[in-house]
Amino acid sequence: MATRKNNGKVELAVMANDVRRIKTDVIEIKQRLDSKYVTKEEFDPVKKLVYGIVALILTAVMGALLGMVILK
Repeated sequence: MATRKNNGKVELAVMANDVRRIKTDVIEIKQRLDSKYVTKEEFDPVKKLVYGIVALILTAVMGALLGMVILK
């Protein structure tokens, strides 16, 4: 870290470099995040498929339980 010299010009230069580096890091982070997330439209078919399978399994389980109760 630079010490304060020339009426703070060195400190300002160091801060400007830090801000520049932070800006480039934020841009890189945003680019990485944009490529990893799925939009709502892309996720909708998966959601429907999973809900359908869960509904089918729950219906089968409830039918089996009712069958066991009624047949005994």
